[in-house]
Amino acid sequence: MDHDIVLFGATGFTGKLVAEYLASHPSRTSFSWAIAGRSSEKLVALQSSLAGAASEIIVADTADKPSIDAMVSKARVVLTTAGPFSKYGGDVVVEACVKQGRHYADLSGEYWFQRAMIDRFHEEAQRTGAKIVHSAGVDSIPSDLGTQLAIEQLEQRGEKAAHVKALFTAYAGSFSGGTNQTLQSLEQLRESGQYDAAFYDDPYVLAPSAEGKVEGETITGWDETRFDRDFRKLGMPFFMAPINARNVRRSLALSGRLPCSYAEGVSLGALLKAGWLWMSRGFGYFVGAPIPLSPKSGQGPPEWLRRAGKFRVVLKATSATGEHTTTVEVQGRGDPGYLATSKMLGEVGLCLALDGDELPAGGGVLTPALALGSVLRKRLAAVEGGEFMRFRVLSA
Repeated sequence: MDHDIVLFGATGFTGKLVAEYLASHPSRTSFSWAIAGRSSEKLVALQSSLAGAASEIIVADTADKPSIDAMVSKARVVLTTAGPFSKYGGDVVVEACVKQGRHYADLSGEYWFQRAMIDRFHEEAQRTGAKIVHSAGVDSIPSDLGTQLAIEQLEQRGEKAAHVKALFTAYAGSFSGGTNQTLQSLEQLRESGQYDAAFYDDPYVLAPSAEGKVEGETITGWDETRFDRDFRKLGMPFFMAPINARNVRRSLALSGRLPCSYAEGVSLGALLKAGWLWMSRGFGYFVGAPIPLSPKSGQGPPEWLRRAGKFRVVLKATSATGEHTTTVEVQGRGDPGYLATSKMLGEVGLCLALDGDELPAGGGVLTPALALGSVLRKRLAAVEGGEFMRFRVLSA
């Protein structure tokens, strides 16, 4: 293999952010990387903007399988931002990585795509040792690693977790054209009739063969607006929870931690603060960089919003006996879906490429917690001198 990391989809909005992050990484001399995508012209322009930081340009297209196979053969790890993955041949990249035993990470929030990858490639990836890591951004790293950290605190006391509850108390950012396309893909899938209604309503859709499923569990576990006594806040359903909760349940299932229920919501205060961030700058018009309210593919939030954004989630785990609880928080700086997510994906790639001896053994179609766990927590907590993300145990 020629490179520790190949970044596929590098010329898209989020792809460029990941490329910029890798190009300026303080450990830049310790890894080799390349940028890849369909357009040679766009890749050359990106390479120029990065002052030649990437060591190679690779032209590859999911419509041309041999080009993807060749790209993967050059990589220890493939990072891809070329979504929606169910629409743009994400399975072609996953298949090539699985067959060649190379690691893979994406930003997929498409549970239907992830389920297809589980069904098709999990067992083969276990044989080849390929770690296939979906949702390696704000969906679902904070929820997934936060749940893992909270449960570990109980397990250190010899207790088993019976319930985890998460509340986002800050979530300020925006969305891109790719996010819009993902929502459109889900609507088109529903209209196609490919799956029945039970598929879309299944809270364990990413853990189909799990033992110990919690009876009565709903998709997010937080289905209504209510005052939560534990968090002392008014919480409501959260638009990120459907994918976060499903990924957390896959982590719980494959780590043998079921039965354990999971619920995730967002506080009213978080939504009001996010709205105020937008309005205080006149939706960007006051600073000469308006927020695109209906972004096209390749568009996303302006730089001021990417830098002003933030997120914070508090998670409480309760033991099976009900006698003990533990509370942790995960917080981060930067627009959650873009600036923060691009850094997370970059660190996931470096974790897979450079920290292999410390990672949990074995391959498969995995979650961030299953594939990377505490190693990724430590890596993320060290970014920007500890100012980017923090994982804290509030009570144990």
